[in-house]
Amino acid sequence: MDEQTKILYQKLALYAGPFFVITFVIFWGWMGNNLPPPHPAWPAQAFTDRYVSNLASIRVGFLVSLVTICFYLPWTAYVTMRMKRIETGPFPVLAYTQLLGGCLTVMVVSISMWCWVVAAQRPERTPEITQMLTDAGWLMNDTAYMCTTIQMWAMALCFLHDKKAKIPVMPNWACYLTIFCGATFFPASLTAILRDGPFAYDGLLGYWLPYPAWLIWMFVATYYLLGDLKRRVGEEAPEGAAVAAVR
Repeated sequence: MDEQTKILYQKLALYAGPFFVITFVIFWGWMGNNLPPPHPAWPAQAFTDRYVSNLASIRVGFLVSLVTICFYLPWTAYVTMRMKRIETGPFPVLAYTQLLGGCLTVMVVSISMWCWVVAAQRPERTPEITQMLTDAGWLMNDTAYMCTTIQMWAMALCFLHDKKAKIPVMPNWACYLTIFCGATFFPASLTAILRDGPFAYDGLLGYWLPYPAWLIWMFVATYYLLGDLKRRVGEEAPEGAAVAAVR
């Protein structure tokens, strides 16, 4: 494979991240009727009514989301390889921690959406079952978040300790933002206990803080990773070829 083709695939891998985020907001958030999400203290019948009233939209939204979540994988793969260039040597622990965290994030989110796909497949079933499947999907997201947090922290720590590059992959403030955004998921653990207030899965600390924080981090990280790719190509390739490759 020639260098320009490899650079093209690296760029596509990076753009896959924001593509997933945009489709996630559209299909999971808007079409999936999760803006805002259901209130966990609703009676069981209210969960069934929510599916029945928006059945086609919810089905399409979650099914498409199950496909597009996988675009998080090439983005994660690129970040892993970029981190390995910093963690030179036989033990790139942070790079592989980030890789495992990204892969597990895809599985966690996929299982949560699969629960909602099952709930929407037979809306005529007993309301308590629909309620349970809806709860299961939300609690999967909100309590199994640590794989994503570890991924984000590993990435931030690696870039913070990059002493070789004149210009770091991400500035220090963006690395600290990554650490903060990863930590915003901690309060969501209480969604497994509380069904009302800021810690519920539709509350301020259970939903409106961690989910937007994660989306903001994805765009910030991708912006700096793309800038780093452009610089790296310029440093490693002849001037004319570098300019053509990153356009």
